Amino acid sequence: MNLALLKQTDRQLNSLREGTNLPLAKEAKKEQARRKAVGFWDGTMAFQVTEDNESFEAEKVTEYVYATSVKKI
Repeated sequence: MNLALLKQTDRQLNSLREGTNLPLAKEAKKEQARRKAVGFWDGTMAFQVTEDNESFEAEKVTEYVYATSVKKI
């Protein structure tokens, strides 16, 4: 276990996890799993909503057309 990973933030661990150093990436994944198991979250990977990345799409409503002789139930 690499004790230096204990001092890393969640964002830093995520970048190490996607890096090219495979043994370190494996340890970073294990550290993230350990933090998830104990319920630790430092908030550095939280999604920040701003006006630039805010997207809201209204629900699409599909209106069905029925034959004239069919009754709606």
